[in-house]
Amino acid sequence: MQAQYQDILALLNRQRNMIIIGHEDPDCDCLGSMLGLYLAFQGAEKNWVMLRHDDPPHNLRFLPHVEEMQHPQHINWDDYEAVLLVDCGEVSRTGPYLQAHLAGKQLYCIDHHISNAFSGQLAVVEPQAAAAGEIVAAICLAGEVPICDEVALCLYSAIAADTGCFRYLNTSQRALVIAAQLLPQVDLELVRIKLFEDRSMSNLRLVGVCMEHMTLECDGLLSYSWLDQPSIQRYHATVMDCHNIVNHTLLPSGVKIGIMFEEHEDCVKISFRSRRGYRVDELATSFGGGGHMQASGCKIPGRLEEVRPQVLAAARKLLTQKYE
Repeated sequence: MQAQYQDILALLNRQRNMIIIGHEDPDCDCLGSMLGLYLAFQGAEKNWVMLRHDDPPHNLRFLPHVEEMQHPQHINWDDYEAVLLVDCGEVSRTGPYLQAHLAGKQLYCIDHHISNAFSGQLAVVEPQAAAAGEIVAAICLAGEVPICDEVALCLYSAIAADTGCFRYLNTSQRALVIAAQLLPQVDLELVRIKLFEDRSMSNLRLVGVCMEHMTLECDGLLSYSWLDQPSIQRYHATVMDCHNIVNHTLLPSGVKIGIMFEEHEDCVKISFRSRRGYRVDELATSFGGGGHMQASGCKIPGRLEEVRPQVLAAARKLLTQKYE
């Protein structure tokens, strides 16, 4: 057994009455890691509960048992004595409910974000890991925890999603080795379709809006676009329909930093993407968010016309510093 996993394995094997919770707007790594943990360590038998602040995106409802995740308003918090954060390191990232119910509860964390600022009893934080799902799989393998087909599907999907199907720079040797061990138990066509091809018509319409609004600055190094409220409402889109549109901002040749602004009723959600050597997690952190070096995000109260100039000024400064 790898020494760094002894404590977390002991915890997962013995802990009862525990809440597993991930970040708001859950992606495949968040959901897959939570589900993988819950299933691999027999969470149902230990009175574990999986919470999600937001509904799972439509294309991720293929993940086994995702329908068993509950909303924080629907549980009796007094029934649980511990909380495990998955794919996030700060209570504030889970939504508005958790902070008020933490008193007297043990707090644990499994995460891979470089911006992790966890404060609690026990954490496994590996920024070099491609996905939280990779860490969960490594913990299972180190502890010789049986991995059934459902667990394999959840964890493989988590790793595939956060590596862009093993295309992104975070794809490591360990990620590939672990994925290869899970591969025989996974329906690859199902994963490919659900993660990379299954899109709502509202999402596809908003991709068109993204392309129409796309703007280049800084000699083509900075690309940004936006989805304003009229556009989102025109196509009857939900928050889930806006997922991953930011990736299109990196498509123009020569772009190093891509930014997508999503205007919602009470805030603007900003997603950042970048090429090697450009740490957009620093941008996100400066506005109260966080994430990975090349994929991060934040939310800023206000309207699009107020927020956009602030964020673009910070992005221009980052590019200037890089080229000084």
